[in-house]
Amino acid sequence: MRYICFILTILIGSPAASFMQEMSEPLINYDLLTGIYLGQTPPGSDPELFAPGIISTNEGWEAAISFSPDFQELFFTRRATIEGTENRIWYTRKIDGKWIEPKLAPFAKEYMEFEAFITPGGNKIIFSSDRPKPDGITYKGDIWYSEKTGSGWGEPKYLSKEINDGWAMFVTSTIDGTLYFTGGYNKKYGIFISKLVDGKYSEPEYLPEEINQSKYFGASHPYIAPDESYLIFDAQPDGPAKTDLYISFRKLDGSWTKAVKFDTRINATKTEGIPSVSPDGKYLFFHRKNDVYWVSTSIFDELKSQNLK
Repeated sequence: MRYICFILTILIGSPAASFMQEMSEPLINYDLLTGIYLGQTPPGSDPELFAPGIISTNEGWEAAISFSPDFQELFFTRRATIEGTENRIWYTRKIDGKWIEPKLAPFAKEYMEFEAFITPGGNKIIFSSDRPKPDGITYKGDIWYSEKTGSGWGEPKYLSKEINDGWAMFVTSTIDGTLYFTGGYNKKYGIFISKLVDGKYSEPEYLPEEINQSKYFGASHPYIAPDESYLIFDAQPDGPAKTDLYISFRKLDGSWTKAVKFDTRINATKTEGIPSVSPDGKYLFFHRKNDVYWVSTSIFDELKSQNLK
């Protein structure tokens, strides 16, 4: 069961190619890639392809965008072919105010690795990896993390037993260190949390029915707002490999509103999933038909007012 959610995810959008994948790659002048969004013109309330030819490529499969809080680095998942499974973590960063051509992450190894997330504090990156476990460790999971040092990202370490004792993937974090992730524990599968208490992660806790509704089949890829005010995730109410994006808001009493589906501006192709939000809270990034799209988070406002009634 450990890779069921992952396998369903990599199937979306294949084998059919989008019209963008039928076009030739644009010529990129990296000297022009300045600003916080790789020189791209920000979208409005209609999603647009993000960084064509730079992040979103014709021949590859890309997903799971994560910016550093200072917008100096960007990590994402890529595999060379749409149908393949050789997921790797790529990144780009700014040098002298200009974004460089993406390449493998500095901590990347020759193993399947994917879905890197930079924590809100900017000092840790959490990701999934099939690299060999440290000697003596027999847990089932494959969640690793790297910490930022004065010279860059440090050697990755295996995450705690509490998380890795089941299976987990796509980990995101709040400001206070609470982790939200896709997981499987004690014969339950869906979205879990683990709180950081005195430097130790708690046993994973299954989120309530408002999030893990049975009709949502395969609720996964949870992006949690840093202040825990909202949660975005994908699910498959119409069956395997037909994904839609949902959002739930945190109430004042700490409970969650019943998750609602984004409208057809977002959920247009049954391939939408793997969400994240830029550190400034302005843009939602998500996967669609093998590429990364982005849209203004102003679309949250109407859903929030409806959802909190």
